[in-house]
Amino acid sequence: MNRTLIAVTLALGVSPALATPADTLVYQIASAIASVEPTQAVATYDVLPVVQIYEGLYLNNFGKYEPLLATAYTQSKDGKTTTFTLRKGVKFHDGSPMTCADVEYSMRRTLVVGNETSQAAQIRANLLSISGFTPEVKKSYTFAKLASMVKCNAAGQLVLTLDRNVPSLLDSITQVYIVPMKTLVAGGDWSGTAKDFDASLGKDVSNSVLAQKPVGTGAYAFVARDPSRFVLKGFDAYWGGAPKLKNVILQKVDSDTARVLALQKGDADIAIVPDRDTLAKLKGVAGVKVYESLPTQDLTSVILFNQNIKDDKLLPAGQLAQSNIPVNFFSDVHVRRAFAALFDTKTFTRDGLQGFGLERHTTLPTNNWAEVTTLHPPTFNLKTAETEFKLAFGGKLWTTGFTVPLETYPGQGIADVVAGIFKQNIEAINPKFHAKVNTLELSAANAQLLGGKSPVSALTWGGADPDTNLRGLYSAGGILGPATGINDPKLEKMLDQARDAVGQAARKPLYKALLTYLNTQTYGFPLPQPLRFAATSASLKGYEAFNKTNLLKVLSK
Repeated sequence: MNRTLIAVTLALGVSPALATPADTLVYQIASAIASVEPTQAVATYDVLPVVQIYEGLYLNNFGKYEPLLATAYTQSKDGKTTTFTLRKGVKFHDGSPMTCADVEYSMRRTLVVGNETSQAAQIRANLLSISGFTPEVKKSYTFAKLASMVKCNAAGQLVLTLDRNVPSLLDSITQVYIVPMKTLVAGGDWSGTAKDFDASLGKDVSNSVLAQKPVGTGAYAFVARDPSRFVLKGFDAYWGGAPKLKNVILQKVDSDTARVLALQKGDADIAIVPDRDTLAKLKGVAGVKVYESLPTQDLTSVILFNQNIKDDKLLPAGQLAQSNIPVNFFSDVHVRRAFAALFDTKTFTRDGLQGFGLERHTTLPTNNWAEVTTLHPPTFNLKTAETEFKLAFGGKLWTTGFTVPLETYPGQGIADVVAGIFKQNIEAINPKFHAKVNTLELSAANAQLLGGKSPVSALTWGGADPDTNLRGLYSAGGILGPATGINDPKLEKMLDQARDAVGQAARKPLYKALLTYLNTQTYGFPLPQPLRFAATSASLKGYEAFNKTNLLKVLSK
């Protein structure tokens, strides 16, 4: 197999007109692969090979957590202790069996090494609330504490005991990749003991032994790499069965034109296409398949209203004038409902998303397990907007009028569309209503948003767990708290109850009640979700499944 793979690799390097073999995937990407050390990798083109080579205990399959190197888990009633039953018969690419000791070491190592921008640092922040290994943190975060937190029991199960219930635990677990302990220790990595624990805290391991020669349990094993190519081969001893495509070549091709041409000529099976205009030119091309409406994962696009605008150019709270708005303009629910009814989502989809947008039910991502498909967000209706405006500020707003400032950013066409829709419909409904559109640099706009100075904000938010999404968007203590000015004790109580319940079955009805309440309050509303696009060879099968999992093992020809 190695000789065949080398021949294929050389052929691809020498003869760009040669169509890809039936057992080989050529994936042309737009950037070089830097580090494939699993605790460090966060960039898209680093994560792509990482998830083929390494595996976690669970897989996030488009919002559903499926067993991978674990077969099941149980949790204590308070949610603090989680016990994972491990899959039997799993082998690493070097032929050694995966044991509970490897899983224990891998989990502990993730909670030890990795600089502040690493994947490991993000996992530590979620599970342990550690944002960095400051001198203060090091006083209490000891090897003994880590060893009691992560350990194998007598039955060979991994037991994870945290200080609190972490609702997004499984999402973090999917990103803790299992590695062979002996290989790392022999290569000079953390020993897994107390002797070099302090020296390893937060250590940058981008050039670890795994970064040089990756060894995991995934469906594909590492073969070779150079600055423009990363080569993998199917792992015949893979516990889930050897993948159908035996060879994978990830090629860095800087030129958009060159990638598209390679796809047309049959020299690439997948090629990164820069935009929808280029994609349109590939429709109908022999040997090419175009995907225009692929779902996105764990992302939500929303409009948020700021109830406490921190801008001294605005009027004092409650004071109305046709030339301005008061700082508490959006604290009136009728104003929020009116603005939501003013927004034409069909126009937004047509002009902002080129016709490719998915209608939404709530401000949760469409693939989220807590999404409630029976709910309906505000719809575009000028009559409804008029009725709500006439109720706002005790009926005074309709007769007094207002001028609301809106923001756009250079190079952000969607922001222009959002501001344009609001301006057109605001000024059409009442001659005393006005919108003033200001253009800000994106960095300045972000600072204004987080400083609480923006009255209306259009943004994309992420996170796999509903608590991550909803707390960030609506809680006074969330990162967007200053941007929304929301101060709603009932909402905070509902957020806490839904977070603290243990298990999805217990949490889901609580989120349904919470999302229903948010619909009535209209603190924000969802935008249609942008859909992804892609182009592949017509012979490639399973790309829709790959789009949801990022696993090349689901592909075939």
